[in-house]
Amino acid sequence: MKRLLPLLLILFVLHSCSPRKVFEQRHTFENMQWNRFKSVYFEFDISDTKSLYDLSLSLRHHTVYPEPDLQITIAIYTPSGERRLKDVILQVRNADGTFKSSGMGDLWDIEQPIYEGYTFNEKGHYKVEIENRMSKLDTPGVMELGLRVEKSKK
Repeated sequence: MKRLLPLLLILFVLHSCSPRKVFEQRHTFENMQWNRFKSVYFEFDISDTKSLYDLSLSLRHHTVYPEPDLQITIAIYTPSGERRLKDVILQVRNADGTFKSSGMGDLWDIEQPIYEGYTFNEKGHYKVEIENRMSKLDTPGVMELGLRVEKSKK
């Protein structure tokens, strides 16, 4: 057992240092609620405009999440100020009402690609805004929302 722990630690560190990963960050919501009028923002820099990129969202939610999906709008702001919009629906539940994601206890994690093979045409500082489009003022059960940008496998 003593030999296994250092090996697992080394594997974890090597896995964490993925050469494809450009950016990864999570936003944590207070009181497990996402207010409809409070967008989530992420910022990162792109220096390689020749590569293709994959962007994905991650959602951690609690069992109390009541809806079958989470409806959001993603806005990507380029260094020159151009804005690209995309509406996304994260499917949270299967047709039978069970959660789609992997869970442990009352916590559930979903990861969904947003763009595959995306091109950043400009070098520089990018901003991503994620807006909650659900109809109620507060969406309960939302714990974390994350964004990952990595160089595409393609």
